[in-house]
Amino acid sequence: MVRTRLALSLVAAAVLAACGSSGNGLDSAGGPGGPTADCPDGESCSFCDATTWGGALPGADTDVVIPSGKVVVVDCPAEAHTVLVEAGGTLHASREASATLTLHGNLVVEGTVDYGTPDDRVPDGVTAEIVFTGMHDEDYAGTPSAVEGGDGPRSVDTPISVVGGDVGVWVMGAGRLLAAGAPKRAWGKLVEGAGDGDAVFTVDDASGWKAGDRVVLTPSAPLAGGDVAVDQFDEGTIAAVDGKEVTLAKAPAFTHDGCADCLRRAEAANLSRNVVIRSADDTAHAHILVAEQGHAQLDSVELRWLGPLIPCSGGAEGTALPARRAPLWFHQQKDASAGSFVRHAAIWGGELHFIMVEQSNDIEISDVAGYDTQGVGFGLFYDNGACGTFCDDREKAPAGVLLDHVLAARVGIPERVDGCIRVDHRMTGIAVSGGEGSGARDSVAVGVGYDGTGEDVSGFGWQEGGSGRPADFVFDGNVAHHVRGHGAMIWHNIEVAQPAYRDNAFWSNGHYGVLWGAYVNPLLFSDVVAVDNGLASIGVKAIPLDDTARLQGGTVDDIKILAYVFIQEKPAIFDHVTFTGDRPVAVTQLHEACDGGDEEDPADPDCLRVWLRFVDPVFPPGVLPFDFGQTFNRYSTWEVRGFSSPDFPDLPADFDLYRADNEVEGGAYFAPFDAWLVPR
Repeated sequence: MVRTRLALSLVAAAVLAACGSSGNGLDSAGGPGGPTADCPDGESCSFCDATTWGGALPGADTDVVIPSGKVVVVDCPAEAHTVLVEAGGTLHASREASATLTLHGNLVVEGTVDYGTPDDRVPDGVTAEIVFTGMHDEDYAGTPSAVEGGDGPRSVDTPISVVGGDVGVWVMGAGRLLAAGAPKRAWGKLVEGAGDGDAVFTVDDASGWKAGDRVVLTPSAPLAGGDVAVDQFDEGTIAAVDGKEVTLAKAPAFTHDGCADCLRRAEAANLSRNVVIRSADDTAHAHILVAEQGHAQLDSVELRWLGPLIPCSGGAEGTALPARRAPLWFHQQKDASAGSFVRHAAIWGGELHFIMVEQSNDIEISDVAGYDTQGVGFGLFYDNGACGTFCDDREKAPAGVLLDHVLAARVGIPERVDGCIRVDHRMTGIAVSGGEGSGARDSVAVGVGYDGTGEDVSGFGWQEGGSGRPADFVFDGNVAHHVRGHGAMIWHNIEVAQPAYRDNAFWSNGHYGVLWGAYVNPLLFSDVVAVDNGLASIGVKAIPLDDTARLQGGTVDDIKILAYVFIQEKPAIFDHVTFTGDRPVAVTQLHEACDGGDEEDPADPDCLRVWLRFVDPVFPPGVLPFDFGQTFNRYSTWEVRGFSSPDFPDLPADFDLYRADNEVEGGAYFAPFDAWLVPR
């Protein structure tokens, strides 16, 4: 499934204008003269009964309407151009007969589409599909933002209406899209691995998995010579399932490690469901949009080949369109979205995104596997196109949306193309810039940026634009591995203290495990594990807001201090951090001279001082604890408290390090650290 792709950033997806956009309202779905379902009062009727439609079955050119009080059952191979389900009307999938509804245009839901509920599922052995065909990605107009650019303090809402040529599901008014198939766990972590010649693996939860299902295994290989095996995915078919043990029809091409309770292990995702909303094939891609008072309640559903993308055609508007089109997009619903959920779903094979939540609250998203797309995989945000990073209404960021056990796997970014603008700035597998009560838990980003490069590519991302700056935020138990760029990228100015992010792991990523960016923030990690990353485990650019430790506990290979932007008034504290010894130097910084400022001024804004404090660090034998060296400002200081190292047993427990030419009284030059060392 390797394809040439073009991607867009979270911001680009929401705010880039689309040329030729034309919203022509609900008439595009059920046009004048289209047949209206007429079932006997109190009874349902079959889609494939000609009497339902006045004597003639709908075809590829027929626009049909299901009016209030009517229930039309899809219990046979059915076809229409468009379907409009009016308020009070119901399109119902049979629970007894497998059937496919093929549409050549939009399905507009103002009433109810009932393709199963958790209490009344489409059972195992019955298949219910909605298939879209005949569309072309390049024809999609998208819904561009109402206002773009400007420096006002407020964001601007964008009205939404059905666009006739943007083929897909439109849940409008108070419509309800309900779909639930046979219960099936979406993905899990390998307890025992598989590889070349070994077709058997064990996953921590294989509930509902069965022979014939399509699965994908994620990479697990360590860095090799600095190269990350970012695209070592294997797709296969299940031959047999015995409890949690899965046997594939064919052994995978790559090794996928598994273990009961350790760091390096791959994931397995099951992509098959018996309730499916999809495009006819992978040449064109429909979408699902939920707006106004609409709800989507999806459980054990497959969304396949959704998320259209217009190929790059040159210039600023030829990068990544159409705006607000994805396999599933919640559009500016505010509190009206409460009650929507996506559970145990597989979203795969599209061109753009998995799930995007724009200014919508209290949506449950749990146990969802997203595989093989580009752009931002899962995104929480609001449209800041009218005010940039200066928006003062950040309460519009999605509140109460916790990405719980979601997998963003194989998410692509664009290469630069002649005549096209690169838009991979802050590309991420999972964008967690939500509001109060939002975040991510027990989620994984893997294979992000498999097809390109970019300094701001990350598994998890906190974007400056569209972020919520919440006090109540969760980021616990997450993992990023085999990302072309950073495992996590924080680019976030904030003065609101949050609880520490706990028990997260970032391993075998191409750049930094965690890039701590922007200017000032108090974001904290507790018991983090960051190992086997290309540039360093932790790269620090942002300065702290308060005296709380940036890292509290945890295990890392190394820490690198990068170029600051603001004057540091408090030390960056690293408390009880254990270094693995897998890198020759534990802590270092940029060894560059000041250019254009006064390095003799500790408060110079151009030659910024670095001020660190290490409390009870743990260094194994064979690793150099500190490489101070040259730095921008002569008065940079590293305070070390509770020092112990088997390689330097004679050093005091407490000391300060300065630049070698800053000969502070009471100290001496210490060559191993290339620093002036003063006992304290």
